[in-house]
Parts: sequence; C-alpha cells; structure tokens
Amino acid sequence: MTYSHLGNALPAEYPNLKYIIPNSGSSLWTDTMVIPKTAPNPDAAYAWINFMLEPKNAAFAVGKLGFATPSQSAFALLPTELQESETLFPPDAVLAKCQGIAPLDAATAELFDRHWTELTSA
Repeated sequence: MTYSHLGNALPAEYPNLKYIIPNSGSSLWTDTMVIPKTAPNPDAAYAWINFMLEPKNAAFAVGKLGFATPSQSAFALLPTELQESETLFPPDAVLAKCQGIAPLDAATAELFDRHWTELTSA
C-alpha cells in the first residue's frame, strides 16, 4: 500500500514492483490546498494556489510529481502516455469500486481503530 505518486514512480526505479488497484477497489484519495485562518500572508497563498491551478502548471505537476489532476484543461495538455495511465487516471469501472474518505460515526471509528491496532500490532 502506498501513495499514488510513489506507486507511479517506484516501478520505474524498481522494475520488480508494480502499482495496482485491487479488483475489490481501494480508498479514493484527495489532495487539497488550504489557507489556514492564521496564515501570515493569505494573498501569497491565494497567488500560489492560483498559480498551481493554471493548466500549464497543473499539467507540469502531473508529469513531474506523478499526481493526477482534476483539471480538464491541464489534462488536455498532458502527453498521451500520461492521459492513458490507468494508475494516474483510473477508469470509471475501477473508481466505482472505490470508496471516498468520509467522516465516521463513533462506533465505526472505534471498530476501525480496533482493527487497525490489531493489524499493526501483529
């Protein structure tokens, strides 16, 4: 299990590795940019976010960092090889089996915590 950008990068360095999404699905990821309420320079933070959202910059980040982009304008600028990467941009059939991260109720959080503790303590 790994972050998607490492899953895309590591097989190039270590050919014995292959990044896959299990047939049963996986968790969906979300990368976000936020500006903390106490940020000392929110104008600079807005400028950075706007810069990163420019299609050419977002497309560059996909190629350089191995992160997917939700921007269709940036996607259109990507080379075909990246556009067709099913590990960067999984098909709808794969995504339909995956689950997004959502807040848990207390009982489910306790159950996850118990199983996670058991798994990591073994």
